Amino acid sequence: MDISTFSILFIIQKGKTNQEGKAPILARITINKQMVHISTRQSVPPQRWLPKECKTIGLTKEEKQINRFLEDFKGLIYSKYNELLLLGEVITADKLKQAISSKGEKCISLLDLYDDFLSDYAQLVGHKTSKRTYDKYALVRNRLAQYLRESYNLSDIPLRDISPKFISGFDTFLRTTYQVANNHAMKMMQKFRTIYQTAIDNGWVQKSPFASVKIHFDIVDRGFLSKQELVAIIQKPMTSKRLDQVRDVFVFCCFCGLAYCDVAGLTEENLVEGDDGKVWLRTRRQKTDTSVDVPLLEIPLMILQKYKGQLTAGKLLPVPSNQKCNDYLKEIAAICGIDKELTFHMARHTFSTTVTLSNGVPIETVSKMLGHRNIRTTQIYAKVIHDKVSADMDALAERLNSTMPSLPPIRETKVVQLAAHSTLSKVDRRVAARI
Repeated sequence: MDISTFSILFIIQKGKTNQEGKAPILARITINKQMVHISTRQSVPPQRWLPKECKTIGLTKEEKQINRFLEDFKGLIYSKYNELLLLGEVITADKLKQAISSKGEKCISLLDLYDDFLSDYAQLVGHKTSKRTYDKYALVRNRLAQYLRESYNLSDIPLRDISPKFISGFDTFLRTTYQVANNHAMKMMQKFRTIYQTAIDNGWVQKSPFASVKIHFDIVDRGFLSKQELVAIIQKPMTSKRLDQVRDVFVFCCFCGLAYCDVAGLTEENLVEGDDGKVWLRTRRQKTDTSVDVPLLEIPLMILQKYKGQLTAGKLLPVPSNQKCNDYLKEIAAICGIDKELTFHMARHTFSTTVTLSNGVPIETVSKMLGHRNIRTTQIYAKVIHDKVSADMDALAERLNSTMPSLPPIRETKVVQLAAHSTLSKVDRRVAARI
């Protein structure tokens, strides 16, 4: 096919301006007098468009970005045209449009890429992921859009213009604008990197600007209750019904390892009889959508029995809002003389340390009951407290005492001679230094 029959122009649709007064920019492709139009997903005020040059005036940052975007888009069209040419196919405008639309059009700019990712990800909610995880990805998208507006005065940015400096600036934006802690910022950066990686995997960009960006997490000291503190909460009479109920829910989670969002949704359907004939709690973690199976011990069974048949909709426990739980737990801590900032999530940490690991439950078993995908996560949650370390070393000492031979007694004269020799050596060195 003669290349002279192939042309590309960029035009605007003046009759379809949006609420901001911007007209969409289309790519007009003509092959052998057959014409098609492809949306570039870019827009510009009609008065800022140069029809003959097929580009914006290019005075503002956003206009310059759009012009670079259009150049990239034109390069994509030529690239797809040449690919079809090398395959020896009869090239039509429709065939070229289909090749462009299926390979690269939607993934050239950051927010377009992100929106398409979210559209696909939304279909996995309830199957391979949770609504909570989807919302976290959506939040990062909104933060990126705000960063583009406030730092660059842009509505979007081509993927090729994303640099390590851009990424570092986004990290600074999160920390200064929203005062987020390091780990929160790093989790958002991880999601940003995941989105960009989809473009690399599909061949829409060649290399990642994240290669030189270090994502590091601070080690967090996750609080938990000691055995004495947990016993105090269990045994202390509460001064009101609301405190009594929150205490029960909290203690229940101390013996099951559930987070607030997971215990709040428990119903009678989550109780099953295991192969061992015991009552098991079976649910799925909202955060990771992983299955959780925990055999119920005597204390959580007693708590369930206390509220059996008293709640509506088959609920197992009277769980107020997360905020109220944390407020009431502060009162409970004061009543019990616990000098810690007691939060509901400490129940999960207490389960992993004081209740399980400190009593010899293998970390693999704890990891399974917590619903962790990776045992390294459990190692962060599960702290081995000093009592456990001391008990382990005492047990080791007993084993060594029964199996290792005793050392021969050291005579005092040898000790004196050794000390004297050491003293003389020091004197000799001082004398030598003076010579």
